[in-house]
Amino acid sequence: MSLMKRWNEYLGPKDERLEAESARYLRIGYYLLLAGVVLCVYYGVMLEQVACVADVPLLTVAGAGVVSPNVLLMGALLVACFIPLALQARRGIVSDRARFAQVDSVPWDLVLLTSLACGAAVAVLSVVMRVLAEVQIVGVASVAWGGDVAIGIVYFGLAFVLAMAFSASLFRDAIKNRRRLEDELDD
Repeated sequence: MSLMKRWNEYLGPKDERLEAESARYLRIGYYLLLAGVVLCVYYGVMLEQVACVADVPLLTVAGAGVVSPNVLLMGALLVACFIPLALQARRGIVSDRARFAQVDSVPWDLVLLTSLACGAAVAVLSVVMRVLAEVQIVGVASVAWGGDVAIGIVYFGLAFVLAMAFSASLFRDAIKNRRRLEDELDD
């Protein structure tokens, strides 16, 4: 409990205006995700029905030209994630906490910790999912542990670099936007 208390003190108080505006953008993302998932699932069901009626198995050469529902689902997920982020960044919202909304420089400690957490989550998820897939397909005895860990390390690096770049640019854009708005108010 004291860790959460210290974390909240570090973040500073919540700004109700920022919180309300962030919630609005997150609702947009939720509705985009909901619509995208429903459309992808419906498309997948229709794809299975047509394949069954036409007696054409999808996981063969005959079904190779079919657009996978997984690809569409990934696209829907990316759209639902990045549109709210772009809307928030355009408005200069980095967080609903007042301290981060008013920073004058990129808080590299937060960016580094966030990037490390993102990289670690992607690495662990990648290794665990690969091991689970290998256990199901080739059995426990044939799991390529070293290869799975190597892929996890590569994914950690990619996720860390991308999260660092994205977080830093998000803060820089928010700082530029806030300064531009302050200059406009001063004129």
